[in-house]
Amino acid sequence: MSDQYVPPAVWAPGKENGGQFAAINRPTAGPRFDRDLPVGEHPLQLYSLATPNGVKVTVMLEELLAAGHAGAEYDAWLVRINEGDQFGSGFVAANPNSKIPALVDRSGPEPVRVFESGAILLYLAEK
Repeated sequence: MSDQYVPPAVWAPGKENGGQFAAINRPTAGPRFDRDLPVGEHPLQLYSLATPNGVKVTVMLEELLAAGHAGAEYDAWLVRINEGDQFGSGFVAANPNSKIPALVDRSGPEPVRVFESGAILLYLAEK
């Protein structure tokens, strides 16, 4: 039977129970709907919200720019977690955990995706 199973491109939600945020945690992974992420003109694309973890990354990028690091130019995009934007196929491709923030570095031949604020900060510091 397992040789015949093909996972769907988008997972259909099951029955929800609980409060307003019950739909956030589910036993399945993957995108819940198809939506590409916007891409701006700079190499770094930051997908986040003004949460403490998102602000950490923004502060780091702004400090790098203030110090004269041109490679830190970025475009910031709002991810409305209360509306479920983090479950779109584009965001899940950037961060399979569906958590903010997520960074996509398009400065090389292939995009590099980095997620979790601590990992993003280390990536930027080493870059």
